[in-house]
Amino acid sequence: MMGKIVKSLNSVNSFSKNIIMTGCYISLFLCMVGILLVGYNNFVRQEVELYNVGSTMIYTAGVLFANVTIGGLIIDFFNTMVNNNDD
Repeated sequence: MMGKIVKSLNSVNSFSKNIIMTGCYISLFLCMVGILLVGYNNFVRQEVELYNVGSTMIYTAGVLFANVTIGGLIIDFFNTMVNNNDD
């Protein structure tokens, strides 16, 4: 089962892979900045607004990761459908 999933993900076209990887890097960056803000808030500032900004950034990073991954897979699916119909 896991082998089929890995094989399917490895067969994604390069454009979709680039979209997914770029989204992953941006999402990781947002998540790390959010974690740093929450940590800074907990140990130094203790302000509600700063905590809200950090936690919102972490939430946004998760949502962005999911949207970009699903979007890249949908682009690959439609690209595969169009290429198979041309044959």
